[in-house]
Amino acid sequence: GTHWVYEITHMLLSRNTDYSTVSREAAYLEGFSDLGPLQSYNHIVSTHLPFQWLPKHHLETGGKIIYVIRNPKDSVVSLFELLFSGGLVREETFEEFLQYYLGKDAMNGGWFNYNRVFIREARTRKDQIIMIQYERLKRNTIDELKRLADFLGINDVDPLLQEIAEKCSFKNLQAADKTVRNDAALSEIMRAMHLKEHPEIYRKGEIGDWKNYFTVAMSETFDKIYADKMKDIELDIEFD
Repeated sequence: GTHWVYEITHMLLSRNTDYSTVSREAAYLEGFSDLGPLQSYNHIVSTHLPFQWLPKHHLETGGKIIYVIRNPKDSVVSLFELLFSGGLVREETFEEFLQYYLGKDAMNGGWFNYNRVFIREARTRKDQIIMIQYERLKRNTIDELKRLADFLGINDVDPLLQEIAEKCSFKNLQAADKTVRNDAALSEIMRAMHLKEHPEIYRKGEIGDWKNYFTVAMSETFDKIYADKMKDIELDIEFD
């Protein structure tokens, strides 16, 4: 979802529908050795860092944050397939990977800890953080594009919204990712992460693909964990 929203944001800010030739990985916060230049950086910066690890200067000066959230069942499937395509997951079954995903050693603290903090901050800092739900963006693309444009203070972009939605459809982004991008930055990320193969960024992009991976028992167990972890967080999220 972050690659998708990165491209949408690029088109909104540039007020045209040309694909970015700079990959999302080229402006990946985790790859910056010096955060000083961020204070005057005139570009979209992407990250998977938890809220509490974001640069304080950006937060304290009212810098905008586009927070993308996807339902956790599809998220774990997407992460599993991404790591598999990059050669980092080979022996584990999906069920074994799910146990890691739900455990205390999960990446960035796990889906629940990561998103509980971001959801609360997004509701407190409404002028600074916008929450984009993957499922709503997919089903109500034009409305969500308008909401994002308003948040970014971009005016007179309505005539472009339909074309942006079309150019940023899954099929078109999948093709553009293979033909438009400068892969130098991605190659650096691959080396740093010890990826054996080029990861498949755009795989399916479907809502509810988790049903092809979860057994009934796995889904029921997950639902109980979700209900417990999110019981004090009001979130209307779509699983199918």
